[in-house]
Amino acid sequence: MPQDPKDVVRRFFDTLSTGEFEKIAECFTEDSTWTVNDVANGFPSQRGRAIIDDFLQPVREGLFEAGDPKVEVLRMIAEGSTVAAETIARGALRNGNVYENYYAWFIEVDSDTGKVLALKEYMDSDYAHSISAPTDEGSPDAQYAEQLKSLGHEV
Repeated sequence: MPQDPKDVVRRFFDTLSTGEFEKIAECFTEDSTWTVNDVANGFPSQRGRAIIDDFLQPVREGLFEAGDPKVEVLRMIAEGSTVAAETIARGALRNGNVYENYYAWFIEVDSDTGKVLALKEYMDSDYAHSISAPTDEGSPDAQYAEQLKSLGHEV
């Protein structure tokens, strides 16, 4: 039975907030895409398992304290299988700063499988890069240095 696209997106953000990468990976197919609107870094996009391995895990574990960030859905609008969502992400960064950034998302879902097929993320990427830069209190996790640099973060 088809699922309401907004319910799929709510579950996705709830799962994303857990930081449990295997559960997050279950939200996608091997052909799913995640594209970030980051003009300075050329609109980077990941597909399939690379969404987790090359993007989410390095960002969450490399920049944030364990368990962060949490994503709160503020509103959603759906048309067919596409959902537009406004969210806010909040969390503690490894460098001692507190992260709080608003996001707009356009998410295409497969209502039959409950999977995210394509996701476009829009946020203040300049803020995200600057707030996560190294400080006297700490720096991003060196384990993910190369991946974070490729995503435009200072390490």
